[in-house]
Amino acid sequence: MIKNDDKKSFEMLFNRYHDSLCLYSYGLVRNEETAEEMVNDVFFKIWSKRSFIQINYGIRQYLFRCVFNACTDYFRLNHHLSQFSFVEVDEDINSTIGANDECILNELENEDIQKDVMKAIDQLPPQCKAIFCLSRFDLLTYNEISEKLNISVNTVKTQMSRALDSLRNQLQIFF
Repeated sequence: MIKNDDKKSFEMLFNRYHDSLCLYSYGLVRNEETAEEMVNDVFFKIWSKRSFIQINYGIRQYLFRCVFNACTDYFRLNHHLSQFSFVEVDEDINSTIGANDECILNELENEDIQKDVMKAIDQLPPQCKAIFCLSRFDLLTYNEISEKLNISVNTVKTQMSRALDSLRNQLQIFF
């Protein structure tokens, strides 16, 4: 419908995903204004090029991939090196973003919760934080994280378990 200039459909898409995409972007660039600007640019480009866009998988995955690519471009243009090296997200992104993750992201749309979540993630021990971010923000599988960091898959599982336990404890007021 957006391809056919349906502004209402575009507005609904924007309202549904904007906050979740901002949270995702913030997790990568660590600057609220920059994160929101990149997400707004993605939506602007989608509207501007709506008649040419080909989406070969779910819209949610497409939007997250666009934001991910915008973040990598930001780092390249500003000559910043992220703590994590970015990897290209391919069409298998559908299999790495599960239905439960969408529920979690929808819950995090409240701005205050987003800030508390990012603060809790920042307080994780370095290896734990790196593994958590690679899994949840870079959308890597445990095997990919294991290869990338030269650690065992069991270490990845253990660290993810610790990260999630820590986040549950720090954010228990939201559960």
